[in-house]
Amino acid sequence: MSPATRRKFLAAPLVGAVLPRKVYAAQLAAAHGEVYRQLGVRPLINAAGTYTTLTGSVIHPRARQAMEEASRSFVPLLDLQRAAGERIARLLGVESAMVTAGAACGIMLATAACVTGKDPEKIRRIPDIRGLKNEVIVPKYQRNGFDHAARNVGVRLVEAETAEEVRRAINGNTAMLYWTHIFEYKGKIARREFLEIGKQAGIPVFNDAAAELPPAENLSRIVREGFDLVTFSGGKGLRGPQSSGLLLGRKDLIEAASLNNNPHGDAIGRVAKVGKEEILGLVAAVEVYIQRDHDADQKLWRGFMESISRDLKGVPTVRTEVYIPGPGGHPVPYLRVQWDTSRFSYEACARQLREGEPSIEVNASAQEGLSLASYNLFPGEERIVGWRLAGILKGALQA
Repeated sequence: MSPATRRKFLAAPLVGAVLPRKVYAAQLAAAHGEVYRQLGVRPLINAAGTYTTLTGSVIHPRARQAMEEASRSFVPLLDLQRAAGERIARLLGVESAMVTAGAACGIMLATAACVTGKDPEKIRRIPDIRGLKNEVIVPKYQRNGFDHAARNVGVRLVEAETAEEVRRAINGNTAMLYWTHIFEYKGKIARREFLEIGKQAGIPVFNDAAAELPPAENLSRIVREGFDLVTFSGGKGLRGPQSSGLLLGRKDLIEAASLNNNPHGDAIGRVAKVGKEEILGLVAAVEVYIQRDHDADQKLWRGFMESISRDLKGVPTVRTEVYIPGPGGHPVPYLRVQWDTSRFSYEACARQLREGEPSIEVNASAQEGLSLASYNLFPGEERIVGWRLAGILKGALQA
């Protein structure tokens, strides 16, 4: 039996019901990620989250099919980008849209659009933007590594801690106000307040919402709140190609972003190519995402966490809790696992999960314990995680 056939057989619900849990988990683990093993790379089960370093999420079958079909033909890329953007905008009920090479590319192109508009000479000059609007205002507490994508354009990021400081920082050189959705809870400025300041000043307001799916309604709601430009990752909650993203918002600014983008040769986005396969893959992913039963997803994911929790019952000192993270976290079920760490640390447990077979990634914190994310697991993998974690903890805590 080939690895693919074996994997399909083992994933069947009847097989899972007949085999003992640990036997089923062990056999399913052996068939996991065969294509990577052939390259000498160890695959992993992702119970940590949609991190780029863990390759985001797994592409939805409809998106994979669309990418395969796209690979068979040639097409004018500008025409495809335009048509794909129009299709996505109609699906979401927003003014305009485009596919980018990831959400970080969306940050860069949004910034470029606000600096250059549609002026070809300004577009060619980036990152030499002396004499142009070259400042972007950002809440100080929201600074993060991804804002390097904005700095690629040549702008200076101007930090502000309060709404009044934002107002005072606005001047004739201000090209854009830059908001990061996930960090609103950390500071002194409310999202709507930040947005209103930009509106009053006539300055475009950008929102980095890369990982803000779910909830599904964010895909349209954040734009409808009034943000001029919003970016999302295509390879996280949407389950599109990992190298894709969305930039949504005002038609004139999306047009300017497109002129700064591939395939235009003398533009900053030329290095951030998004191909015909990724474009159609992301269109398909959006189509699937807006139609799927998100309540059913939540129920399925909670079931994964409850299954792992049951596997840990009876292990000395182990406590488990299925929870939804608060502000700054994804509103999906997680499992928190804690125990007496005087004999075995959370970091040591995470290391054993990572180094064992199959490799399993979780989040470990000395204060919070192990935190397992549900939404990147697929049916059957919760059995592997529960089996491996229970075995490690029993060995460490019962000795």
